[in-house]
Amino acid sequence: MHANLPVSKREQFLSLRGFALPDIVCPAAHKENQTQTHYVFPASNSPAYSIRVNLQGAEESCRPDFDEARKRQLVGPDDFPYGLSEAKWWDYCLAPHSYLLLEDGQCQVGLNLFNRFLHLDLNQRSTQLVDPGVGNEILSTTNWFDSKTGELWFASWPVEDTVRRILHPQKKVRVKIWRLSFHDHHVHQVWQGDFADSLHQLSLSPDHRFLILTEMGVRTQTPTASANQERGIVPSEILVLDLKTGHSWRLPMQAAGHVEFDPKNPELCYLSGHNIGLLGVKVGIFGPGTIQKFALKEPGPELLGEFTAPGFHRITTHVVFRHRGKVLIGASGYPHTVFLIDAATMKLHQTLEMDPGEKVDTSQAPHICQQDSYGIGVSEDGETLLVAGTGFIRVALIAEKRFCFHERIAGYTANSYFTGHLGTFNLCPRG
Repeated sequence: MHANLPVSKREQFLSLRGFALPDIVCPAAHKENQTQTHYVFPASNSPAYSIRVNLQGAEESCRPDFDEARKRQLVGPDDFPYGLSEAKWWDYCLAPHSYLLLEDGQCQVGLNLFNRFLHLDLNQRSTQLVDPGVGNEILSTTNWFDSKTGELWFASWPVEDTVRRILHPQKKVRVKIWRLSFHDHHVHQVWQGDFADSLHQLSLSPDHRFLILTEMGVRTQTPTASANQERGIVPSEILVLDLKTGHSWRLPMQAAGHVEFDPKNPELCYLSGHNIGLLGVKVGIFGPGTIQKFALKEPGPELLGEFTAPGFHRITTHVVFRHRGKVLIGASGYPHTVFLIDAATMKLHQTLEMDPGEKVDTSQAPHICQQDSYGIGVSEDGETLLVAGTGFIRVALIAEKRFCFHERIAGYTANSYFTGHLGTFNLCPRG
């Protein structure tokens, strides 16, 4: 079932030609209502444009099931996750997080915690809410699309289980993994088992043998910003599933984030572990994050190395790419440092600094972030790195260790803020 949504469109001049960058899609949410804007910066000489989507009332597809489960589980109005009010909870659930390119200019927007997919048509500049037909369950945020078969892989779980976890965050969840064919609309169940909710990313290895599914609960052991550091956050897990043998493994990690695969060796992957929790509408940093390097083998995942550093905070995005004979991992360190890590050694290669931001200190208590994070993308030749955040775009020359381009994004207001990640695609022919 597809439901069209009202949109408004706007063009602006902001050219990224000359940097060999792909097409860039950048998300923004708006505090005054449940609207979001998706800024599209084509690699061709076409004007940049934005698509503003109104999701007000969209939560009604999920609210009846959620309210019924609340009654059964005795969840009161002050018990919503992360210390949020009911209104802020639905704002969080519907916020845009990530992008996945599908077919024919269709792009799936990953919503934080919802029972519908949001699809953007970047050719027609229209939007739809899509029900994949798996029983009105909540859907994983960032998914995987097989362009050869036209199948979308995603996970789902009952609304009841998420409500139960509000009061009992360690409870297991009945998770199912699906393949949805865009050709005949048939949905096929791949796996079922006990895992978690807040499922953040599902991805397959380049050889399609291993599936990785990350949980990012970002739940704190205590719900207030004054929680002492020792209390910390409720640990997350990562599910690794061997699609050939059916064997599965669960890897512990603090606030498991995203997985990226090595561009040279399909056996290698890099998993990001945050050390953050949501404290009301703010993000609390409890300490440095990590990037872990794994080899995926039949006996199970093998940890090969790890990177962390005292200032390696929040790490919203990490990308893996080739640069002048090396494989580098680019990671967005909060609030203003891009880390470039040598994937072979898992040692720091270099950093790229933006304008200084707030000082992060987690020695006594979690640091409450006062500014938004940002996303990063890399050029096709691995020479330049793009950074986009709340109202700005920057481009850095990696070999010269400097930012050479800085532009404001038109349309941002004091009520607009960057959420999640950039989409980096090859949609448009070069102009």
